[in-house]
Amino acid sequence: MKLANGVNLHVIRETKFKTIRIMVRLREELSRENIAKRVIISNLWETTNAAYPTAQAFSSRLSELYGTSFSTAVNKKGSQHLLSIHMSLVNPKFVDVDTLAGAVDFMHKALFSPDKNVAVFQREKTNLINYLKAMNEDRSYYASRQLATLFFTDENQALPGVATVELLENETAEAVFNYYAEMLNHNLIDIFVLGDVEKAEVVRLFQTFDFKDRQGHSDIFYKQEIKDYQEKIEDKEVQQSILQMAFAQPATYGSSDYMTLQVMNGLFGGFAHSKLFMNVREKAGLAYYASSAFDSFTGLLRVNAGIDAGNYQQARALILEQLQAMRSGDFTAQEVEQTKIMLKNSYFMSLDSSSNLIEQAFIHEVLPELYIDEATFLAELEAVTKEDIMRLAQSLTLQAQYFMKGEVHAEEDL
Repeated sequence: MKLANGVNLHVIRETKFKTIRIMVRLREELSRENIAKRVIISNLWETTNAAYPTAQAFSSRLSELYGTSFSTAVNKKGSQHLLSIHMSLVNPKFVDVDTLAGAVDFMHKALFSPDKNVAVFQREKTNLINYLKAMNEDRSYYASRQLATLFFTDENQALPGVATVELLENETAEAVFNYYAEMLNHNLIDIFVLGDVEKAEVVRLFQTFDFKDRQGHSDIFYKQEIKDYQEKIEDKEVQQSILQMAFAQPATYGSSDYMTLQVMNGLFGGFAHSKLFMNVREKAGLAYYASSAFDSFTGLLRVNAGIDAGNYQQARALILEQLQAMRSGDFTAQEVEQTKIMLKNSYFMSLDSSSNLIEQAFIHEVLPELYIDEATFLAELEAVTKEDIMRLAQSLTLQAQYFMKGEVHAEEDL
């Protein structure tokens, strides 16, 4: 139901879970101007609010609600930035406290009564800056950032979902809290409540939230044209070199080739029986790890390999050979069937996760006409043919490559 234009409440009655999950998600178009503000707000939400201004008061109230958890997350999906609050609580049917009413009240205070203490703001900003500085020391994270900068033509899309040190350093308490009011009034908002709950009771509780009507950016897919190939090689004092390659691919979530993309990626580098794992890592011994992953909201398919710097040329050539094998149909019907079985298993496992069910409900809300339900997933997966896989593999275009060149080692068994 709508709490206001652009603010939707979704109640998912699911009796197999003993806990209740609540997620409130605010989304807007990715922008360099706002992303750091949103990350700081995420941290502020997790620590205090005006009703519970100290860490002790904050945690004590959650403890009173039988250990209800409260956490936040920031991430990107296509062209949008998502800012989410998650709560997990014991069903009030099993305890002597109305945990659901208490949790919704706590959520209301978090959203509408933020702590605007400048000292708290500065503390959380400093914590975030230190965290991101440490993250940048993670070589895989750093390499992924470099590849994104090379691949994406839009500088906003190239930003990590957690912002950057530089953007965080430029933020002030005044700017963030001015933006907060704007965000709460203009972001599209989805609220999900999943568990053994009564819809009428959930609706009654959330109708106290005074949301205003809004119109927001609703297109979630990011698209860019094929561009000139970009490459960067960077010397680093690391034991293990990292090679990452970015390919443009045309399939998007819900498109006719989406399930083909799932199978093709599984065969190429998504699973332990894939060509990258078996041929580059196991047989040739040219990589410590080698895998591929795709993003069906941005058109990116990424290959990630940890190698010895001395094996760079061989490893790169062999990775491209595996793609060529996919294009020419050098894979068996048994390998295709194995990949389909593994994708089915992953899908059915996801149905036992309350957080995954909420994410599926979010996709259904954002893309109702493209949403893939269980019957569609299984039917379209089964329908994928060898020719489909070859055709989609042929459409992959290498757009960018980043190589973190470390030390050259003597020959060793990888």
